[in-house]
Amino acid sequence: MFTRLLSALAVVAMATLAPIAAKAATVDITGGLTQLKVTAPLGDLGIGAAAFGTAKFDGSTFDFPITGGQAFSDGNAFIEHDGVGVVLFAGTQAATVGNFQIDTANASILGNVNGGTAFAPLFDLGPASDMGIEVKISSTLGGALASVFSGANLPNLSGATFGFATTAPAVSEVPLPAAAWMLLAGLGGLFAMKRRRSV
Repeated sequence: MFTRLLSALAVVAMATLAPIAAKAATVDITGGLTQLKVTAPLGDLGIGAAAFGTAKFDGSTFDFPITGGQAFSDGNAFIEHDGVGVVLFAGTQAATVGNFQIDTANASILGNVNGGTAFAPLFDLGPASDMGIEVKISSTLGGALASVFSGANLPNLSGATFGFATTAPAVSEVPLPAAAWMLLAGLGGLFAMKRRRSV
C-alpha cells in the first residue's frame, strides 16, 4: 500500500511541477549591461560618436544598461535598452540611433533613428569571436545615415563592421509556488519514512 501511495504522489508531483517547468522556459531579464567595443575607424570614415541617455562612451567602448527583455529556453533572447543610444555626427550634422532591442533569434539589433517611433533593424549580428559578437551596420541604418549625412561625402557604411558586443543580462529569480515547495517537502518526508522502515 505504501508503494502505491508513493507512486500516486510521484504522479501528482510530476503533474504539479510540469506547468512550473514550462513557465520557467521563459525568464525575464531585469538588468545588466551590454558593451560595444567600437572597432570601426570612425575618424577615417569621417564620423564621430557619443553616447546619449544613461549610456556611457569612453572613446572606444559603449556601455548600454539593459532595461528589460526575456531569455528563452532555446538559447535565444530579446534584450531591451530603452532610453539609451549613440549619437553619430559628421561636421554639424548628427543622427541619434537608440532604444536598442537585441533580437538573437533574427541576429539583429532593432532601434530607431532620430527619435522616431518606428523600430527597424539597425545592426546585423555576425559571428562570435574572442572579442564578442560582430556588429555590422545594416543596410537600413546605412541608408538612413547616407540621407542624414548627404553633404558630408561619406563612404557607404552598409555592411561595415561597427564593433563587437558582449552582453551580461541579469535575470529574475523564478520562485516555485508555496504549494510546490510543500509538496516537495512532503515527498522528502515520505522517502525518509520509507528508508527508516527498510533499515
